[in-house]
Amino acid sequence: MQDLRLLIVIVKREFDENFTSFFREHGVESIFGLLCQGTAGQKLLSLLGLEKTGKALLYTMVQRKKAKRLMAQMVSDMGLDMPGNGIALTVPVGSIGGASSLKALTENQKIIIGEVTDMGENQAFLYELIIAIANRGHVDSVMDAARAAGAMGGTVIHAKGTNPFAENKFFGMSIADEKEMLMILTAAGDRSRIMRAVMDHAGVNSPAHTVMFSLPVESVAGLKSVMEAAGEGDADD
Repeated sequence: MQDLRLLIVIVKREFDENFTSFFREHGVESIFGLLCQGTAGQKLLSLLGLEKTGKALLYTMVQRKKAKRLMAQMVSDMGLDMPGNGIALTVPVGSIGGASSLKALTENQKIIIGEVTDMGENQAFLYELIIAIANRGHVDSVMDAARAAGAMGGTVIHAKGTNPFAENKFFGMSIADEKEMLMILTAAGDRSRIMRAVMDHAGVNSPAHTVMFSLPVESVAGLKSVMEAAGEGDADD
């Protein structure tokens, strides 16, 4: 693992320009964005006083110390810890494809590739980001299985495979089909249970043809208020 972090922020679409401006004010120029959709259940949305809305996923790459500062400032300056405002997380970056890639991904941050240092391999991570890739139109079955195993919600990104050979199959799944990528942030201790539930009920042998993996998450902002609201709702059942 390297001293670089992929910083991911998921917010309502109407907030994306505010967060883009926030990053640029703090010297982060290379910002990438995607349109996506939240999957929080209606019960949780009602608890938070929210309706189902489109989301924007912003991601950028910064050094670890800067990522830590930005996470704190998004809470203090952007109100990221307020229910419904969004969530941010950092993922350790394993490697960079040379100086040119580093320059493009960290424009104007004055990072020299020789200064990107290793950090301890034995670090424990409290959270993990589960990535599930399923056939388009089946993400609800994937999320239902995940939610039954304890997941609160996720973020859906529409995608498409790039295999040029349409006849090629992977576990019966055409790699070039329309896909949906579901991102689920969860406590590290819950990861295995959630992934097992998805693979049992919506795995490669189901119509969803889901394949999945997980990434370690070093830090999270904006999750506490959502978890507290969900816990209060569960207590009333």
